[in-house]
Amino acid sequence: MAQYTCPSCGSKYFLASKTGPKIIFQVTLERTVEFIQLATGTISDLVIDTHKIYCGACSWHGSLNEVVESHTD
Repeated sequence: MAQYTCPSCGSKYFLASKTGPKIIFQVTLERTVEFIQLATGTISDLVIDTHKIYCGACSWHGSLNEVVESHTD
């Protein structure tokens, strides 16, 4: 399965917000979101702004379209 990573540090974990509820996700095939950790109970209530995502490991932030395909998978 293709995995997408942070263009700055290569981390595969992203956050939906730096200040809101902790929602950790990965970006998989065709840039679909796979949730790793949710702060809320139901996925149907979640809205991720795909133009403002944050790397879970460094200070990078940007659009879902800016993540890069991993070369290690």
